[in-house]
Amino acid sequence: MSDEFCKKFLRDPNTKEVLGWLKGGSGEDFRSLGELATNEESIALAKEAYDAGAVEVFAVEIDEYPEGQNTGKLVLKLPDDPEARQRVCAWCGRIAQEQGFDPEKDTGQSYLFVTLD
Repeated sequence: MSDEFCKKFLRDPNTKEVLGWLKGGSGEDFRSLGELATNEESIALAKEAYDAGAVEVFAVEIDEYPEGQNTGKLVLKLPDDPEARQRVCAWCGRIAQEQGFDPEKDTGQSYLFVTLD
């Protein structure tokens, strides 16, 4: 996906930094990623993206439900460091393949889009 595709999501006022958004929920406002069953699993997945080297991770197209909020879409800001970029691309590629998509190649872009469901 192109940077412009990702930037459209980032311009949306409902876009949130993923860890802050996930940790900002409560018992009455459950927050999760994709089809993960718990908030803790969602936080662990978001931390994986940061641990891989993502500079920032954003929850985009957040859906509201009576029990809380969920999104299956993330935008990751890629680092400049080539090794860190490779790790982030590999992490995103693994998720893409799990979802039945081809991994996106590093073409010098600033962002990667990830769909979780």
